[in-house]
Amino acid sequence: MGSNADRNLLTCVNCGRIYSDEVLICPICGWLTIFKYSNRAFRVDKAEPGIWRYRSVLPKVDRVVSKGEGLTPVNNIGGVLVKNERYNPTGTYSDRASSVIASYVLSKGLTTIRTKFEEDFTYSLTYYLIGVSSIEVVVGDPLSLDYLDVDILLRAGNVKLIFDENEKASLLGYTSPLTIEGLKTIAFEIYERRLRVERVVVPARTGLLAYSIWKGFRDLEDAGVNASYEVVATSIKGMGNPILPEFAKSIKLVEISRDEAFDSLVKLWKNGVKTKPLSASAYAIAENMGNSVAVVTMGFRPLSAGRRTDKGVRKEIIRILEKSGGATAYEVWKVFPAYSLRGIYKVLESMEEMGEVCSDFKSRGKRKIKYYRVC
Repeated sequence: MGSNADRNLLTCVNCGRIYSDEVLICPICGWLTIFKYSNRAFRVDKAEPGIWRYRSVLPKVDRVVSKGEGLTPVNNIGGVLVKNERYNPTGTYSDRASSVIASYVLSKGLTTIRTKFEEDFTYSLTYYLIGVSSIEVVVGDPLSLDYLDVDILLRAGNVKLIFDENEKASLLGYTSPLTIEGLKTIAFEIYERRLRVERVVVPARTGLLAYSIWKGFRDLEDAGVNASYEVVATSIKGMGNPILPEFAKSIKLVEISRDEAFDSLVKLWKNGVKTKPLSASAYAIAENMGNSVAVVTMGFRPLSAGRRTDKGVRKEIIRILEKSGGATAYEVWKVFPAYSLRGIYKVLESMEEMGEVCSDFKSRGKRKIKYYRVC
């Protein structure tokens, strides 16, 4: 058996019991467990894809699933700094969590997982598990689904919808230590860029995103790094306050009115940012407080459906990928120039959505290079 430094250890946030990474919920008190790291230095490995450049302070996995999540830009929008999470593959910060979860599932050799339907998160996770495992999506109320939900989920080909009114099945859902580990990488990127702000303003529906970013800064401090940013969680009056963990009392909670959220929503839209009212509330608070960066997402960006491409082209691309062991769209085009480069990009995107090819990312400096391979 390896030393503790070689293993993933989790601690219950309530009773403090320590478990291996097989225990995502404490079996004694039912509270969430979180990953704890000891004697780990914070390093940035630019050769690793996306959020995995911070692998030194992430759970240890044997295999990584990355589709280009993370390294999202910081934009100045109307005088406010915005950490623009809509540049993740499916347009949501959930992709960070999905990368960690999918890597965990692949490393553990799990062929099927079960999760509760939670809109953007479930869409993202489904996308990341293509070619990795099948996924059973538990729906508590089938009447809560519309045809777009069903279309997005079933189109992936690896999803089985299950109606379970009591939702008693063992679930790997949004509220898990793996999700926290993925989302906390936003804190690492803010620190790596050395943003000269005092606070990070985060939209908070459940509070998990705010807590994750807060934990990211705490993990940096535990690794001997000075990352003294305040985390502010925002909500809209009448929506109900997020459930922030008791031990994260240093997270400040601020509410704004619906009118303020709407005004910010319109302002963001006029600046070319499509988002949701809750994300707009983070922008509003960052603007009011000043010296802040707001975390903004736009929610799930539906992947295009039904694109039909000549079977011969797909067959040729698969042959090229099998022979090379993996290639970028440009490298495929160089071998197969009879098709336009833009056309190759579109075909590869369509093939990935259908599970015919999978992708990985490698970093070149601050650039992310996408490589395709046969799943």
